[in-house]
Amino acid sequence: MLGLYEFLKPILITLCIGYIGALLFQFLHIPMPWLLGAITAVLCVQLFTNVQLKWHKYFRNFGLVVAGYSIGFAFTPEAVQDIKQFLGSMIVLNVIFIVLFLAISFLVARRTDLDFSTALACCVPGGMAQVVAFAEEQGDMDIAVITFYQVLRVLLIVGFVPLMVAGSGGNVMPVDGGWTWELAGLLAICGLAGWLAQRGRIPTGYMLGPVFLLMGLNLVGLDVPKMPLFLLHMAQLCIGIYIGLLLKKEDLHLSKKHVFYAFVSAGIFIGTAYGLTFILKRLYELDFQTGFLSIVPGGLDQMGIIAASVHANVTIVTAFQLFRLLIVSIFLVPFVKVFVKKVRT
Repeated sequence: MLGLYEFLKPILITLCIGYIGALLFQFLHIPMPWLLGAITAVLCVQLFTNVQLKWHKYFRNFGLVVAGYSIGFAFTPEAVQDIKQFLGSMIVLNVIFIVLFLAISFLVARRTDLDFSTALACCVPGGMAQVVAFAEEQGDMDIAVITFYQVLRVLLIVGFVPLMVAGSGGNVMPVDGGWTWELAGLLAICGLAGWLAQRGRIPTGYMLGPVFLLMGLNLVGLDVPKMPLFLLHMAQLCIGIYIGLLLKKEDLHLSKKHVFYAFVSAGIFIGTAYGLTFILKRLYELDFQTGFLSIVPGGLDQMGIIAASVHANVTIVTAFQLFRLLIVSIFLVPFVKVFVKKVRT
């Protein structure tokens, strides 16, 4: 019994800290309080106190399943047909970001003590888990630096993007659903779909499994129940706590040069996405929320749940982010692996 208490104690403390942060941000009327409040509170406690914090991956996976359900719900036959018109822009935008990725990597390598291979791993615009895992496999790459660059980019994007898109006008009004046994059963099936997708090594499987499942149900014309907003808030809280724990105290001991260029590289990606958003708006008459969340190189899971929370067009956002994730997984990460292998031989 005592062992169970010792296991649960840091998790409960972490949950309480994230919940208090969410309530505080809600009281202050800060956008997306359940995500940003949890991130901020947990991050501050982790970095500036000696309180032991812990969060199980099951809670994060629950948040991804709920986010996947919310996104998949919006994939109606009409929405899927609308996505076809964006294919050309998806290709062009990814080419732009690949060129930008190479340029930023070259800049980081020139201005810091990193070799070009490590700089490439630091600056990959997405696929954080894959990049860090790859770095660990190499054995002689600076994992601390790579993790810091990748985590900082995620934190900056997740931290600032909701503030940038809040109040800019979305095209979907929030409709609160009701809790039913039908919804509970479908969520359980979504959890199974997410687990199978993850086992199949699909990136962000716990989110994409439910997305593809509900997309299929919508396409065959089955009635899918609307999710209540409190579940989306719970998902934001679970994912927010997880993100807040990504940055460790030891990461702050890096040189000032690395910290500076980590901010610079992330800032260039965000600034470029911001500028390209206005071109996308003019081409397709999209609202700013949808355009920016579609372009900015954040994670598919983070951008998906932000899109669902600020009532952007989640089908368009998910399509763009999924296409980018495929580019990163199929081309960029293998490119870094091949480059590192050639350099070593």
